[in-house]
Amino acid sequence: MRKMRWALLIAVVMAFPLGCGHPTTMVALTVTPTTAGVVGVGVGGQVQFKATGQFVNPSKIVDVTNQVAWSSLVTQVVTVNQQGLATSGESCGVSVITATASEPLIGNVGVGAIVAATASFTVANPSDPSCPQTIPTS
Repeated sequence: MRKMRWALLIAVVMAFPLGCGHPTTMVALTVTPTTAGVVGVGVGGQVQFKATGQFVNPSKIVDVTNQVAWSSLVTQVVTVNQQGLATSGESCGVSVITATASEPLIGNVGVGAIVAATASFTVANPSDPSCPQTIPTS
């Protein structure tokens, strides 16, 4: 009887591996660095951002930099390509960089569901008093 219980337990575990049949789902998204920037307007300075997704079923942390959609709120300050590479523009100031994940990357959690994370990018110009003077640190 005891052997039969163990055999049944092993059969159940093998039938529902890693997550008991639940779909893999992204539960968090992180962008690093959280604060970045360059000194000087029009210098074309670049910073590489990275997006990391935290998933469950099974539990894992994955680099999703090339699978998310990247955007910049103020494109005159900074643009960002779809690999997360930010390039400073022709204006000083601060912009929000956003990484957005949607289905199928985040899993089947509902129509229109997204997971997003942000960072800030500063273009400083110490010679212009109307611009940020330094780049904030995280």
